[in-house]
Amino acid sequence: MRSPLYTVGNLEIPASQMQWIQQFRQQNDPRHRVVEPHFTMVFGVGDLDEGVYLSHIEAVARASRTIEFRCRYAMLGADDMDDTAYVFLVPNEGNAEISLLHDDLYRGVLEPYHRLKFPYIPHITIASTKDFMQAKLMCDQLNRSGVLVQGRISSLTTGVLRDGALQTLRTFPLSA
Repeated sequence: MRSPLYTVGNLEIPASQMQWIQQFRQQNDPRHRVVEPHFTMVFGVGDLDEGVYLSHIEAVARASRTIEFRCRYAMLGADDMDDTAYVFLVPNEGNAEISLLHDDLYRGVLEPYHRLKFPYIPHITIASTKDFMQAKLMCDQLNRSGVLVQGRISSLTTGVLRDGALQTLRTFPLSA
């Protein structure tokens, strides 16, 4: 079986905000080198033909508009893979649009891979730890200090995890 394919929404944000996210991730996320800050749009799909997958992502991207977002909330997160706690930046604005793009991506050939047992929460991961209380305290501190990350998603990148990092296969622009 080949490596699973992932698709992420690329962030276009001011350089100062990207620098802040990267510094925070370097200090608080041991996985920060795996992939640049992003919104995960399609989680690992391992048994679909790569050409079929890429054609589907391209078609959805072509039919989708650029999404403006604004994240003002840090939220405690978890996933179905292990007992890791995460700090997510969650969009107050653009949440519905990101969720609708996620839903569109999981139609057609990707419909059988949609993980319906785990609700999709658009987010940018900025920290991970095995200590849920530590993650919650980070969220509380960020929310008290007034976190703000804003920008847009104007492209999707599909890649595979190799050698501990997401290797880009293709990037697809969204319609302007």
